[in-house]
Amino acid sequence: MSDNQEFFHCPVCSKRYKRREHMQRHWASHNASRPHRCAQCSRAFQRLDVLKRHARTCEARALGLIAPSGRRRACDLCVRQKKACSASQPCQNCERLSVPCCYSFNVNQENKRPSTSQESVAAGSDSSEAQTLPTTEDINPIVETVETVEELAVNEADFNAVILADPLEAGIWDAPDTSGSWLDYLNFMPARSLLDVSTNRQQLVTTRKDNPRYSFRFLDNFTRRTGLLESFECGTPALRERTVTSFLQQQVGSNVILRHLAGSHSGPSADVADDLAAALADSSTIPTSITGPVTFVQNPWLHDPLMIKIHQIIVIAKEVVTMKPRNSAVTVEWSPLLEQKCIEFFSQENVRKFLTLYWTIWHPNVNLIHRPTFDPATANPTLLAAMAVMGASMSPNPADRDNAKLWFNCVEEMVFTDDDLCSEPLYTLDTGVLIPATQKRKVQALQAAYIVCLYQNWEGTDASKRRIRRYRFSTVVSVARDIGLGSARHTDCRRPVGYEFEWKSFAVKEELIRTFLWIFLLDHAFVTFNNLPPRLVIKEMKIHMARPEACFQAATAEECLEELQKWSAHSALLPVLTLHEAVEMVCKGGMHEGMHETLAHLGALNLFAVISAVHSLVFQHQNSFAEDGHLVAIRHALKNWKPAWDFYTSKLSGGPPHNMISGDALTPENAWRRIGFYRHAQEYWLLASVIIDRLTSPDQAWRNESPSDSDQAQQPNLREATPPDPILSRYDQTSMRQVNDLIADFQKFQIISEED
Repeated sequence: MSDNQEFFHCPVCSKRYKRREHMQRHWASHNASRPHRCAQCSRAFQRLDVLKRHARTCEARALGLIAPSGRRRACDLCVRQKKACSASQPCQNCERLSVPCCYSFNVNQENKRPSTSQESVAAGSDSSEAQTLPTTEDINPIVETVETVEELAVNEADFNAVILADPLEAGIWDAPDTSGSWLDYLNFMPARSLLDVSTNRQQLVTTRKDNPRYSFRFLDNFTRRTGLLESFECGTPALRERTVTSFLQQQVGSNVILRHLAGSHSGPSADVADDLAAALADSSTIPTSITGPVTFVQNPWLHDPLMIKIHQIIVIAKEVVTMKPRNSAVTVEWSPLLEQKCIEFFSQENVRKFLTLYWTIWHPNVNLIHRPTFDPATANPTLLAAMAVMGASMSPNPADRDNAKLWFNCVEEMVFTDDDLCSEPLYTLDTGVLIPATQKRKVQALQAAYIVCLYQNWEGTDASKRRIRRYRFSTVVSVARDIGLGSARHTDCRRPVGYEFEWKSFAVKEELIRTFLWIFLLDHAFVTFNNLPPRLVIKEMKIHMARPEACFQAATAEECLEELQKWSAHSALLPVLTLHEAVEMVCKGGMHEGMHETLAHLGALNLFAVISAVHSLVFQHQNSFAEDGHLVAIRHALKNWKPAWDFYTSKLSGGPPHNMISGDALTPENAWRRIGFYRHAQEYWLLASVIIDRLTSPDQAWRNESPSDSDQAQQPNLREATPPDPILSRYDQTSMRQVNDLIADFQKFQIISEED
């Protein structure tokens, strides 16, 4: 062959061909259009040669020259799995798996061979229903043979487009489609297939609109990537840029006013100084003896209330660097250069910018701090430092993110050596209740420790991730227990006349509830993604459920109380329900529709906590020697949680009290009100369903060992005699590759089923 042979390259992929027509034929396989249609059976094909090859057999069959194939008797699932079918309703295989048993060929038997008169009518009218009647291949696409390798590639691409799509986006489930093939890929875990064996199988088949399939759009990305910006819902780069731009514009305006007040060099003008002195003299908090020009505006930064906190942060940072304990995570040495970097990073302007990024970009993902009452000038300095580092990690400027990494370990050491975190809590002698003044500092120290665990676990090195997962987070759990998980309870706002609503007390209690709730969620994230045993058990989570976002984001006490009363009016159970009771409720038997609606009113965060608790049960079931373990409770929980979530997403997620802003109106000023990554809680339900289905399925494609055909009939007995091996076999893993491989296997299994 000549070395200078000219090749025709595909514009989409890297394949090349010697002949132009071959390249063009391959190029056509990159799209899903099927322009060539058979006149006999109306089947569509991408390539003309495939249509011609099909037409020879199709025409012969139409003329009766080829004997029709034997009548199919197996159900759809047995055909897909290539197993013997008992031809009953339901068949033995479907009954054992508790899945819908469908015979789609029976539905079309009458429509497959229309009468001669109907054929003549169909031939004369393009709009006739006779031409659009689905064939057996159309209704049961699983048994349809893929004609070419190129068609299989297109099918796989279409499947990935569906499996990674957002299930909440309009048009994914309800859009009209002439072919339901790709939705069949998502039928691996039917909504009610594993959940209630006693349910009438005749009623299990539901429509696509009433039973939306979920996908792994978020979790596939979450388990493949690392980093906060790449993993969580941190807005678009444009939103982060607008946030910084808006802050800088406000900062410039403030500086102009201060410079105007301070004057050029010698101080403020006499008129401005007299006006300020008069205003201060009228204040009840300032002595009336102040007279004459006010000179403090010459150096306004000295009187900035944030300056004291910044000075405390720098002093503590220097202390933890210069006096490192043995095995300290801090590896840098204090020097004039490092001190200058510390002063620059924790400058007033930077801290305010990082706090703005924290609220706008990160806060919706982990909303444990009450923004309306948060005051950086009175906050714990370690909490302020942790929030600044987290906010810098959200910055669109790479230099800010790199500078934040320099202080990761230093701020970690500051937080976990803080006296407010490490000291024993102070209780009143008479009631044994935590002293409110110390409770606020203790909660803020715990919040700082939690934020450190987050940025180190997603942005730190592997050593930092292991240290957080094995040691630091254990300290966080211990401090939470010291404060008292049972103390995170609200008073009933529906009390009789004379009850006074204490907004600040409510805010502190709600912060405590949400802090405990997010600690529980991080603990179970380690269970789900790192295969680590849980540190918190469900029965000790006797905390109230978090109040809706309308209450937590209310700017005044009156607004907060009004939202609380409106939310509590939906059900008397809502204000008093605890996390432990909610999980226990979904694990017990069936629920009526009214209870699903009540659970839906808990909102996305609380429902996310419930499904995360189910993953703890899944972990215990995988590692249990018992034959059934927690299987019955898990199936009940999966069955009861999904209708509640579907009701929330369809009726409650579009507005208050749970969603305070629509996604198409995001601005730097209101973006902090949006819902974070936990709006994808349905994917956690799907992940638990996939694991349980894989643990209980006798299908050889999901087994670690492939028994011989002679042992296939004994497979159910073997499965009942020996508990299945855990799906995730490696424990305490830093990466989430095991879970991502499981998701990838789920997708590959669907493609294999389509080929069969």
